[in-house]
Amino acid sequence: MARSSLAAVCMLAASCCALLRCSMAFLPSRGNPVPRNDVALATAAGAAAVASIPDSAEAFSFQGKEYFDIWFGIEPLAWAVAGFTVVAYGAILKNTALKYNKPVGKKPLKVGNFLGKDKENPEVEDYRTA
Repeated sequence: MARSSLAAVCMLAASCCALLRCSMAFLPSRGNPVPRNDVALATAAGAAAVASIPDSAEAFSFQGKEYFDIWFGIEPLAWAVAGFTVVAYGAILKNTALKYNKPVGKKPLKVGNFLGKDKENPEVEDYRTA
């Protein structure tokens, strides 16, 4: 019982923190509002400045020769753990599917002849006559 009440208190505290942090998005802005054309101009200038900054090519130089970083800046151990996790969870999912799937016969079950909508539900007005 104490464990469930502790979890409830933690969830309540997390919800309150999220509410307090997210509620600032709905408050009106302070000060004088900036005209829309100035905002557009500032946005365009910022986008142009960001676009003009040269981005790193994820490459490095060693003894005067440039090499490409095949690990994308992530440690090889992290790649190995991620690969193992994908393969392990794939195997677990496959084994679970094979264990709990029930085999289905080769022929579908015969439940009866086809009945039209007008015969199946006679109280409903026929769409062809409406």
